[in-house]
Amino acid sequence: MCVIAALCLIVGIRSYRETDAYGRAFQDPYMINAQPERLREAARLLPEKAITGYLSDLSFADAPGQAAYFGVAYALAPRLVVRSADTPQWVIGNFSHPADFAAAGAAHHLDLVRDLGNGVVIFRRRP
Repeated sequence: MCVIAALCLIVGIRSYRETDAYGRAFQDPYMINAQPERLREAARLLPEKAITGYLSDLSFADAPGQAAYFGVAYALAPRLVVRSADTPQWVIGNFSHPADFAAAGAAHHLDLVRDLGNGVVIFRRRP
């Protein structure tokens, strides 16, 4: 019985050390902690109670696209951010590369309201 307890203790300590080393090496690979500052102006401009759509050049099928979406949803809370740009009145654009943002919005019947820089864009549905 003591042997089993000792083995469990050794495995637990080893697991803790490996997890701690991994956590120190990869603290925030998707920059989630940077999103509230990056989206501060967007949070100020978007209505708090409105459902906000989401438009990005990153695919949600890949981990970076998922992290980008959830980072925006986290930063814009308490607003509900949905993964669609086709129905909400307001849409947040989150782009990883410079692009023609007006054209990206126009494809979804959106008007460019404001380019906040750093890939953050606010759109509004055309009347």
